[in-house]
Amino acid sequence: MRRGQLLSFDALLAIVIVIFMLGAVSATSDNLKAGITNLLGWYDRTSVPDTMLDVLLQSAGTPPNWNENVSALVVPGLRASSGQYVDYNKAVTFFDLLKNNDSRVENALLNLSLGRPFLLDFYLGKWSFEANFTWNPNAGGGIPPGFEVYNGSCSIRGNAQLTFDNPTILPCDPLDVRGAAHLVASSDFCIVGSVGVDTRGSITVDVGHYPPYQEYPYLAIGGDWRIIGAGTVHVAGNTYVLGALIVRGEGSRTINIAKDLIIYGDTTNPYVIDIAGASATITVGIAGYSPGNVYVRVNGVWYASNQTGVWYKKTSTGWEKVSGTPAGIILPSTVLTVNGYPLSPDWVPPAPPECLNIGTGQPLTVSSLLGNYTYPQQLSASEAWNRVSYMNASFLVNPTNVSSVLKARANASWVSYSERNTVISMFQYNRTTTIVGNASGIILAGVLRYDIPDYAMLRVDVPAESGYVLLVAVDGGTLKAIGFWKTSPEDALNAEVWESSGGNVSVVATYRGSNTSVTIPWGVIFSGPAGFGRPVMLYLYSNGFTGPVTLTDEGDIGVLMTPMYEPLLVKLWVWDEP
Repeated sequence: MRRGQLLSFDALLAIVIVIFMLGAVSATSDNLKAGITNLLGWYDRTSVPDTMLDVLLQSAGTPPNWNENVSALVVPGLRASSGQYVDYNKAVTFFDLLKNNDSRVENALLNLSLGRPFLLDFYLGKWSFEANFTWNPNAGGGIPPGFEVYNGSCSIRGNAQLTFDNPTILPCDPLDVRGAAHLVASSDFCIVGSVGVDTRGSITVDVGHYPPYQEYPYLAIGGDWRIIGAGTVHVAGNTYVLGALIVRGEGSRTINIAKDLIIYGDTTNPYVIDIAGASATITVGIAGYSPGNVYVRVNGVWYASNQTGVWYKKTSTGWEKVSGTPAGIILPSTVLTVNGYPLSPDWVPPAPPECLNIGTGQPLTVSSLLGNYTYPQQLSASEAWNRVSYMNASFLVNPTNVSSVLKARANASWVSYSERNTVISMFQYNRTTTIVGNASGIILAGVLRYDIPDYAMLRVDVPAESGYVLLVAVDGGTLKAIGFWKTSPEDALNAEVWESSGGNVSVVATYRGSNTSVTIPWGVIFSGPAGFGRPVMLYLYSNGFTGPVTLTDEGDIGVLMTPMYEPLLVKLWVWDEP
C-alpha cells in the first residue's frame, strides 16, 4: 500500500472475510440458542414422567407410614417404609384416596405433572380361575342329618387307635389301612369309597356294641372291601358293600356280622365274593339271637343265603334254590357260616345307605378347577389393576371407558412416556372378612412361613337363607376349591374341600355345622410350608347368598405369614394440553 492509500485489494478482501465470519458466528449463535431452547423443552417434557415415577415409587412418602393414618398424610409415596419395593397396602390406599377426591393426593400429582394431562397405569400379575361347578338347592346327596365327617388322613398307618362315638362318614376313596390299627365306631360307620386293608399285622374294626347286641349300627363301604393280612371285624348291624368282598394273603381273618350282609357287586373285580386261597372265617347272623342273611348281586341277578352252604336265586315269583355256589362267587365251603331267617318272596333290594352318596348329586359340586397366572407385561390395557388419569382439570380413577383420554392423548402435539418394572410386597390379611355381593377378588395372600397348628380354624357365618359360597385356594402349586352351602334357611351349613390334581377334582374333606355357621381347619386349606415358605392365596370365586357372609380366622394364621413379592409394571404418559 502506498502512502496515503486508504485500502488495498488485500485489505478489502480481509474485511469481507471478517464480515462473513461475524455473520456466521451470529447465525450459529442464534441456531445454538434455538437448539438449546428446544433441548431444554424436550428435556422438560420427557423428565416429567420419569420424575413422577421416581417420586411415587422410590419414596416412602411423608410420613413414611402415612397409609396407617391417612389424616397425617403430607406427601404420598408408595415405597415400603423399609425395603426397596412398593408397598401393596400403600398402593391400595393411594387409589382409594383418589377415588374419594383427596385434595392432598391430587395436588401432589398435579405438582409432579406440572399441571399437564397424564395417564397412570398399574399392572399386577393376574390370576384367572375357571371352576366348573353346579348349584342345585333341590338336589340331595348332602351330609345326612346326625352324621359327622371324618377329616383325618385316609392313609392309616402303624398302631392307630381311632374312636368314633357318633354316626361318622369317612370321605375316603380309598381308605388305605396298614398296620395294627384299631377302629371303634359306636354308631353307623360309612366309608365312601373302597377299603384296602393291608395290615402286615392285624386290624380290628368294631361297629356297634358287639357284644352285647342292644343296638344295630351298620357298616357301609362304597366300593370294594379288600382284606390282605390278618384282621378282625365285628358289626352289630347290617353291612353294605357296593363293590366286592375280596380276601387275599396270609393270616387269620374273622368277620362277624350280627345282621345282614348285602353285596351290590358294582366292581371291576371278576368275582363279587373272592376268597380263593385265603384263610378266613365269616359269620353272618348270631345263632339264637340275631339272625342275618347274605344277599349278593351277580351280573344284575340277586342271590341269597339264609343257611350255611345253601343259595337261592331271586326270580319274578320269589326265591329259587340253586345247586352249589352261584357263578361269580369264589367261596370255600368252610369260610362262610350263615345263621339266617326265612327269605321273603316279596323281598326288594334295599337302597344303599344315604351316607354313601356324599359328594355325588349334592347341591354344590365342583367337577373341574383350572388356574392361570399372567405376568404384568402380558396384560392388555383393559386389564390394568388400577388406573388414574387427569384431563380437562378433572381426575378419573379406574374409569370404565378411557376412550376420551386416549383420544386426547392421540391428538396431543407431543407425548412423553415412561415405565418401571419393579416389585410389590403383597400381603392381604384380615382376621374378619365380610362378603357382600358377587364381586370376586383376593381375600388372603402371602407366604406361609410356619406350620399351621391343629387348632387354627376358619369359621364361616351365613345368613338365614338358601345359598352358597365358592372360594378358590392357591396352596403353593396346588389348586383347591372350598364350598359352603345351605339348601333352606333351617338347614345346616355344609362345607366341602376339593383338590385339583392332574385335571381331576377329588374331595379332600367334608364338614357339617349349625344352621348359621361351620368351622373347618386351616390345615385342610393350606399345606405346611416347604423350604423358604409356601405362597398361599384365598380368592372369592362366586357367592350365591344375598345377605352378608362373614369369614373369621380363629387361628390367627396372619402371624404365620409374610408378604409375597410380585412383579409390578407401572406405565405413565404425559402430554400437552389439547
